[in-house]
Amino acid sequence: MIRIAVSYKDGEIFEHFGHSELFAIYEFDEHDLNKSTKRLVDASALHGHQDMADLLKREKADAVICGQMGDEARSALLGYGIIPVPGYCGDADTAAELLVTGQLPPVGGGCCSGDCGGCSGCHGDEDEEGGCSCGCGC
Repeated sequence: MIRIAVSYKDGEIFEHFGHSELFAIYEFDEHDLNKSTKRLVDASALHGHQDMADLLKREKADAVICGQMGDEARSALLGYGIIPVPGYCGDADTAAELLVTGQLPPVGGGCCSGDCGGCSGCHGDEDEEGGCSCGCGC
């Protein structure tokens, strides 16, 4: 079984790993990648990167896709053998399928560092001027 976790909101990849309230956990059959299941895991009561990493360890995630991720979160995941895959936005289902089949294109930068066309916005993370403070370039 291959397990891909995706920071999740409304069917999209959520921009901030450490602020995710939900993770979609995709389980793919190693022998037939067309056989998969998806379930949502509530992370709203968790606080901090280590709590998120602990949750994904309990869920036996092999990798996690998200928009943005700091060094602390990356280190916590790598310490558990979970591969961090930051820098993405758009449809969560598609991203998980592309990752497990080796077709997720590499990114240079963060979410929407170009025109991905699928970013779902900053979800209230605005700076003093009313722009996005998440650093994803939206």
